[in-house]
Amino acid sequence: MTRHDHLLHTTLSRRTLAGGIALAATMRPLARTSARQATPATPPGWLAGPALPAARSELPATVLDGLIYIAGGFGTETRFSRFDPVAETWEDLAELPAPRHHLGLTSLDGAIYIVGGHDLENVGADTFWRYDPAADVWEDGPSLPQGPRGALGCAALDGAIYAVGGAIALGAEANGDVTRYDPSADAWETLPPLTIPREHLAVAASTTGIHAIGGRSSIDVPPELAGAHERFDPATGVWEARAALPVPRSGMGVASDGERIIVLGGEGERGLYADANAYDPDTDTWIALPDLPGGRHGVAAAIVADRLYAIGGSTLAWSVQNVPGVDVLDLVG
Repeated sequence: MTRHDHLLHTTLSRRTLAGGIALAATMRPLARTSARQATPATPPGWLAGPALPAARSELPATVLDGLIYIAGGFGTETRFSRFDPVAETWEDLAELPAPRHHLGLTSLDGAIYIVGGHDLENVGADTFWRYDPAADVWEDGPSLPQGPRGALGCAALDGAIYAVGGAIALGAEANGDVTRYDPSADAWETLPPLTIPREHLAVAASTTGIHAIGGRSSIDVPPELAGAHERFDPATGVWEARAALPVPRSGMGVASDGERIIVLGGEGERGLYADANAYDPDTDTWIALPDLPGGRHGVAAAIVADRLYAIGGSTLAWSVQNVPGVDVLDLVG
């Protein structure tokens, strides 16, 4: 079956494909550090972390108060979970208001937000939900003003939430829509679109702006899309090109701690990717990190206390073969 046939088949029936190959992993203790150190070019290798309670892919992650939150995804469309890196335990929280995969997820001012995503029919949604961790409840917010979209990216910066790119349905042509949510006004503002429309892209915030990295449009993954890197400067309202992703791809996990942005895994012209790349926004440069133990796309990623977490994902390019594995990389020597 060609990649084109795979993706068309996936668009029609991805939600019916049970994913279930577990990553064999023996738990090993993770080294602890008491103080932040400079990130080396070659940190130590990946270790196995506590596995997910259920295999899933095409899900995002975000961090709030040192805890990692993940939402939805293929195989767990209504599930919302939290990981405590100190106790090394997972727990399920209040279910999502409706099933979602390929959704946007971020945290801001003590709350978790979910933007858009695809539903069980692989069609985009325009929903916007806020989660209160103290009450363990969800509430509706104002809908996306530019209409439904999934396979988008989401990030928070300077008291606002950004929704970037995406597509109206799984496998549809990408759009370049960009909107910003102001919690104080409880309203969305339309911003200048991406220079290069993309979906299945990685979006993250740094101290210098909002970054849109890699991605594709439907079944097209040419280098100009899969390697594209643009940064939005809130002060000027302009998107500008930054250093291209050194290994062009789409469907990556993305994590940021403000000082660095890391993308890992993905799928593209050569199939499945295990690559991990770190970007320094101050110098506009990329370095290679150790590859994931195995290639996977639709993986969630998060950074907590100088540790990078790669969570779940699919081990079959252009399709669904969910895994519950969690891998951990220390980012300090």
